[in-house]
Amino acid sequence: MSAELYNACLESWRGTYRWWREHHPGPDERFPRDLQMSRYDLMKEFTGVRKDRPEWERLAVQVGRGVLGRFDRTVRSFYERCGKGANPGYPRFKASRRWRTIEIPDAAPSMLWAPDTLKNHRAEWWKLQVKGLPRLRFRDKGRRLATALEGGGKAVMLRIVRTALRTELQVVIRHPDRDTGSESLEPSNPVGVDMGLSCRLTLSDGTVVAARVADMGRVKRAQRRLSRSKKASRSRRKKALAVAKAHRREQERATQADFRLAHRLVSAYDGIAVEDLNVAGLLRTKRFSRKMSEQRWAALSRILEHKAEKAGVPFVRVNPKNTTTDCSQCGHRQTMPLSQRTFHCQTCGLCLDRDHNAAINIGARAFGPGSGGTTPDAMRPTNLRRNTDTASGRPSANGHRRTVSPSADKPVNPGI
Repeated sequence: MSAELYNACLESWRGTYRWWREHHPGPDERFPRDLQMSRYDLMKEFTGVRKDRPEWERLAVQVGRGVLGRFDRTVRSFYERCGKGANPGYPRFKASRRWRTIEIPDAAPSMLWAPDTLKNHRAEWWKLQVKGLPRLRFRDKGRRLATALEGGGKAVMLRIVRTALRTELQVVIRHPDRDTGSESLEPSNPVGVDMGLSCRLTLSDGTVVAARVADMGRVKRAQRRLSRSKKASRSRRKKALAVAKAHRREQERATQADFRLAHRLVSAYDGIAVEDLNVAGLLRTKRFSRKMSEQRWAALSRILEHKAEKAGVPFVRVNPKNTTTDCSQCGHRQTMPLSQRTFHCQTCGLCLDRDHNAAINIGARAFGPGSGGTTPDAMRPTNLRRNTDTASGRPSANGHRRTVSPSADKPVNPGI
């Protein structure tokens, strides 16, 4: 039903454009924006559709509004890409079997039932009740949802996502305005991070994170079984699902490893600077594109920014131009071919690994000269404690503080 409504909106939009083009055949004519229905106009039309279609009337109105909001975002993105001169990528029709997400905007508090309440007597499971949809139960891992709601947060959108492994519930929380207590303090131990291929991360204090190697063995075996199966058979559908599950497991393992690495970086340093790389542009090159995608630079940067903001740590994106060719000691600029892995300054004689030199420059651009950082406890396994105001660690906006586990005595490679 959701895919049918989306395709109907897309067909109406295309029909309006064809009708306008027939009456305005000039090459300089531009399609007026006022002919396109806004999101609120679509919702008004959807009110009439619900009266004529009993299947939509049996569903909560938020389900249909989520489809209309998705269509509106698709059209807006199309016009933005056209305005920028990029390849716009015309919106496509959606097959029902490929529609995997149900969005519920303006979610009501009564949709979520907490454990041990009048409506939900279970001790562990939460319940989701939306009119017209099956009742779902889910677990709140780490009590993240309960903590957000108890702190005054409000669930503004729900997403029911069907993946190859499971059905997931995503909750968008709007937190109330509060005093973050984030004074403009200069970081005492900042770090610059250079991203590369031979080493995934090189920090300005000399710490190196080994390059990531994706374990695609299960994916390859499942893909070979799929290629041997007979087309349009029931066995082929099962094997295609097995391939999707293998890809999903590998993606989740990589994401969890990125979260662990970002947690250790945020716990070890009080200021982080990374390169503002155009990863999409780099992946369009023919050289090293697979190795670049295996290192997950963009995903790691997003996770690191999220963890830093959550812990109250300054996070800065730096223009990577000339970070490798500039000397981190005297500022002399010289050519550095990619095959030359050691930086030898022709002015001051500095001899340093090229990635280490770039990391120092990144830290200096973000936090000033001399902000290369010192290795804090060799980035030992860390622990993130909540709701504390003790003087042992700098408190952040949400009560988190960064602590280092005292039980670890040996350096640990954070690139697990």
